[in-house]
Amino acid sequence: MNKIIFSFLLFCLFFTYSIEILAQGKGADAKTPGTSLAKHTLGESFGGGKIFWLDETGQHGLVAVSSDQSAKGLAWNPGKAVATGANSDALYTGRKNSEKIVAVQGTGLQYAARVCIEFTTPSDNVVYKDWYLPSRYELNLLYQQKTVVGGFNLTSGIYWSSTECTTTPETSAWEQEFKFGSQHEDDKDMPDQVRCIRRF
Repeated sequence: MNKIIFSFLLFCLFFTYSIEILAQGKGADAKTPGTSLAKHTLGESFGGGKIFWLDETGQHGLVAVSSDQSAKGLAWNPGKAVATGANSDALYTGRKNSEKIVAVQGTGLQYAARVCIEFTTPSDNVVYKDWYLPSRYELNLLYQQKTVVGGFNLTSGIYWSSTECTTTPETSAWEQEFKFGSQHEDDKDMPDQVRCIRRF
């Protein structure tokens, strides 16, 4: 009888401990690097960059690298006119766009989306590898928080999005100038600024 009671108490103790561990995010559903169950703030250094957008929970959002990827700018394409199908323009769609761009344009030369897809940065003993070129919508969110993120060329900086134009997708994509915030279609071979982002 004592063995049964002891076994039952031991089971209860183990069960309680397991629930506590899972509640802290240390069990089978532990959070991935760069995510957090804590609430965050705009401009906070987190996940390899600075937070520039948060969802309603304050626990998930978008992070931008703290500096541009190229001082002189990069072209959207590596010198060939081709439609890539990267026409998504919504929250969290820049990653899909960037993957499509690289799949079509290859890895022979450097260009905006490839630089972001291949970008890695270490932070707090974690290497972040899931960067991408923002969609047109995400780029505008970044523009709205340009002062809290910092490091942008606000005098003459024009930044690429990963969203291809629908009228002339072979030769044009969307960009945004960071002095006044207007977005334009432009030739893909123009050397615009590039700022990579990632979601968490």
